Amino acid sequence: FTVTATDSKNCTGSRQYTITVNCPTLGATPTTLPAGIVGSPYNQTISGTGGTASYSFALAVGSALPSGLSLASNGTLSGTPMVAGSFSFTVNITDTNGCTGSATLSLTVTCPAITVNPASLPNGTVGSNYNQSLSAGGGTAAYTFSFSGNLPTGLSLTPGGTLSGIPTAAGSFTFTVTATDSKNCTGSRQY
Repeated sequence: FTVTATDSKNCTGSRQYTITVNCPTLGATPTTLPAGIVGSPYNQTISGTGGTASYSFALAVGSALPSGLSLASNGTLSGTPMVAGSFSFTVNITDTNGCTGSATLSLTVTCPAITVNPASLPNGTVGSNYNQSLSAGGGTAAYTFSFSGNLPTGLSLTPGGTLSGIPTAAGSFTFTVTATDSKNCTGSRQY
């Protein structure tokens, strides 16, 4: 633009100017989001920083949210996470003046505490039928059971959690049963 100065004798002079107006640097907060738990509802609001409210948010091209979560344009990250892990994703931010920016956010999704029950198993007798059902809680059904260590000779554990058979040897046996839920989260108990 040009500024012209006119003096008291009606004489003029002018100068041309150029001003570049830059957008502020936009960001988001928090950049490290509160942890989520697999199979549990999650809801967190992301806020814009550095510009003029109100802000709109969108997932950047090539970025992906943890499975089960979605990002609303108002900055609400919500849903039910389906997989455990550490995730990083980029959101694009636009303020009320049309200025844009982006921010990389991180989110950790952990497995819930899965318990294997009962707390202890009844003793068996050599040559007598043994049948005990195990169960699990805290995760997302259905559960699959496995073991490590030494089951009593003659007993087996089904994937459905039934420990059964006819013990053929006396002794003390130590083993660990692990329950894996439908989201691949695990919990275990030693018997």
